Amino acid sequence: MSKYLTILFIGAQFLLYCASTQKEGAVSANLETQVRAEIKGIDQQLSDLHPEDKRRSELLLQKSKLLLKIESFKEASLVLREVQNSKDGRNLQHLDHYLGSAYLGINDYDNAIVHFRKSDNVDRDFESVTRKKMWARAYFEDEKYGQALGILGRASREKNFEKDLFYYETVVVSFYRIKEYKRCQLVLEEGLQKFPESLVLKETSEKISQVLQR
Repeated sequence: MSKYLTILFIGAQFLLYCASTQKEGAVSANLETQVRAEIKGIDQQLSDLHPEDKRRSELLLQKSKLLLKIESFKEASLVLREVQNSKDGRNLQHLDHYLGSAYLGINDYDNAIVHFRKSDNVDRDFESVTRKKMWARAYFEDEKYGQALGILGRASREKNFEKDLFYYETVVVSFYRIKEYKRCQLVLEEGLQKFPESLVLKETSEKISQVLQR
């Protein structure tokens, strides 16, 4: 089912929801060129700084955000680790959120879960819904379906939460995988009303019908 989930996240701030390190056409050539030029400028500033300069960590964090924007998740993870290991970097805002995003992009779900959990503890109001969807996806991809359902259940109580295609497909498949068939069916019915063309929902609906008829 996870192959269908790569299309489900709407870009939020940085188009973070790619399921692999390969770009899937979401980043235009113009955007790539523009962002790479900005990164080149940051690299020039970094080359002029002393290794202990406090501005270094801020510039590296800025660089990592640009890399996330063009879905260069591997590069972003390396830059963010450098920030994480620096003396001043640990105090920078939203670092765990960006680390979680980068790890999710390279399919390192264990580390993504760790950093999203930390971000939720120390940075609760920053990109809360976006973080919880990414956090749930990391659990889902790691086959921890109960945890994914728990995160989405919490997220769904937030004012600006949208029950989008990702929500329905993740919840439906998770309930199915943990054999909560009746709860799965309830969410399926609601999801199919909104997204009748979803292959994931339609295929799961057929499976559920067979199970419940036994």
